[in-house]
Amino acid sequence: MNDSLYNKTLTCPACKKSIEVTRAKSKACIVSSHDTDFFTIYKGINPMLYDAWVCKFCGYAALSEKFENLGPKDAQKVKEFISAFWKSRDFTGERSIENALEAYKLALYNLIKIGGAPSDFAKVNIRIAWLYRMKQDEREMDFLKSALKYYTESYNTENLPVGKFDEYTCMYMIGELNRRLGNFQEAKFWFNKLINSPGAKNNKMLLEYARDQYHLTKELAVL
Repeated sequence: MNDSLYNKTLTCPACKKSIEVTRAKSKACIVSSHDTDFFTIYKGINPMLYDAWVCKFCGYAALSEKFENLGPKDAQKVKEFISAFWKSRDFTGERSIENALEAYKLALYNLIKIGGAPSDFAKVNIRIAWLYRMKQDEREMDFLKSALKYYTESYNTENLPVGKFDEYTCMYMIGELNRRLGNFQEAKFWFNKLINSPGAKNNKMLLEYARDQYHLTKELAVL
C-alpha cells in the first residue's frame, strides 16, 4: 500500500464486526489550490478519496465523520435494506477515482435507505460532484443540482449550525452552486443575503468569497 496511507481498525456499528478502513496521512496531504465551492486540489494523495467508509461484511457506508454514529434502529434498516442484498467488496487500500465514486454512491444509497438530514445528503452529493470534476465528467452537474437541492432544504428546515456547518456557509454554497449551474439571479440573491447578514461578519474569509462571487455573477449575468 502507498506509504501515504494507513489502515485503521474499528467496529462496524451495523454488523458489529471488526473492519479496516484506509485513511490518508495528514502530512502527505499537501494542498495545491481551492475551487470556489471549496473543492480542495492536492499535490499527490487526495484524502477525499478515502472519506467514504464501507463495511465489507454488511454494506454499511457513510462519510467518516458520521460512520460510527449509527443507532440500533438504523442498524436494523441496514440489515433489512442493504445487507440482505450485499455482495462482499473490499474498499481498503489505494483508491482510484472510480473506487471512490463507488464508495460515495454506497454512502448515498445508505442515506436513502436509512434516512438522514438534508445536510448529510448535501455533503455526499457535493463530494460525488467533485469526483466527477476530477474526471472532467459532465455528470458533475447532475450532482451539483442534487447538492443544491439539499443545501437549500438544509437552510430552510435544519437548525444550523450542525457541527462546523453553519447557516452562512450554507448560504454561500447555495449561491455558488446556483452560479455554477447558470442560475445567476438566484446566485446574486444568496450572495447578497450572506453579505448583508450581521452574523456573517465573524467569518471575513467567507464574506470576501461571497463579495467576489457576487461581482463575478453580475458580470456573467450580462454576457
